[in-house]
Amino acid sequence: MKAARGAVRALRMSITRGAAVGSGCGAAAVEFALIVPAILAALLGIANYGLAMYDKMELVSAARAGAHQAVIDRTDTTAIKNAVVNSTNLGITAADVTTSESCLCADGTVILICGQPCLNNDPNQYYMTITANYTHTLLLLGTTVNLTGSVKIRTQ
Repeated sequence: MKAARGAVRALRMSITRGAAVGSGCGAAAVEFALIVPAILAALLGIANYGLAMYDKMELVSAARAGAHQAVIDRTDTTAIKNAVVNSTNLGITAADVTTSESCLCADGTVILICGQPCLNNDPNQYYMTITANYTHTLLLLGTTVNLTGSVKIRTQ
């Protein structure tokens, strides 16, 4: 009888030890399965942000190309818009590009209509603002983000 009890006790101990080792491995697999989606979501967010910032830099660079054209001839807004469209691969059109002109006096006074004389007869300072808009689509989510690149340059 003593031998049977000892055998049962040894069997119980070996079963409990085996269960403890097995449950530890199972817990690691469960923890891994829970953490992997969070890590992948973070990596996807980083990739989305990086691609959006790349597109934003493309827009600003395209607006700079339009600013270069505005320095050459500020009155030809069609050429300015074409310079913006042709300098990027984002697929924007001339409708996505806006130009606006503003004027200041040498003392910093804003002139509502360009060409009006300044109080001290200084010549007007002409500025051109070129803005390019683009709709960026996020990875996997299908949602969109509106991006804008803008440059303001003195043209005369």
